[in-house]
Amino acid sequence: GCTDIIKGHEVCPHSWPYMAAIQSKHLDVFCGGTLVEKQWVLTAAHCEIDELNDRVVLGAHRASIAEKEQQIFEIMEIFRHRQFDRSSGKNDIMLLKLNDTAKLNQYVQCLPLPDSFEDVEPGTLCRVAGWGKTSSGKPSKYLKEANLKIVDRKSCDKKYTNTAKITINMLCAIGKSRFCPGDACQGDSGGPLICDGQYRGIVSFGKKCGKRGIPGVYTRLTEKYIDWIKKTIS
Repeated sequence: GCTDIIKGHEVCPHSWPYMAAIQSKHLDVFCGGTLVEKQWVLTAAHCEIDELNDRVVLGAHRASIAEKEQQIFEIMEIFRHRQFDRSSGKNDIMLLKLNDTAKLNQYVQCLPLPDSFEDVEPGTLCRVAGWGKTSSGKPSKYLKEANLKIVDRKSCDKKYTNTAKITINMLCAIGKSRFCPGDACQGDSGGPLICDGQYRGIVSFGKKCGKRGIPGVYTRLTEKYIDWIKKTIS
């Protein structure tokens, strides 16, 4: 994934083996994603992909340098959700078909889609990871992660009154401690939100990076999206 994790810590290398880095030709990671099938990466629809030049790197810890664990792919096809609406952030979900199948091993694995569709309760603990901007304003060399907790939609919606309507297909999450507000930022986009060990959401949008008291917004992996994923992949 590529995240702007502001208050995060470096992950134990290769502890997120399903994490995909979406890289421009200059090797900077501009979005994250999740390997959901050997040839498919799930990410956010608002990520602007240039099929000819961008690439997907699996098995990375330091994404911008060559590591023996990495597997590098071109993007064969882009499947953006047809009802994606950039202004409201609705249906911010997209599949990328890779030009080859990933070889699964301890560094590269698929993350199973959730097997239950119930909502994620406020207070649930979650994690995000990525290579996005850190508090120094520079992209991180290493994959980092941050701990978050789910916030109820009503209070989240109040924080976004002028920008977006928080729907049932979205989740909101905020950094766990008052003194260390972790939040995914604009560049963590597309990476996975893992709650209680399950893949529950996709990093979608947020107000200015890690801004105090403002939750980040995630596309929730609802039944309708999981059906769309399965249909698209088959």
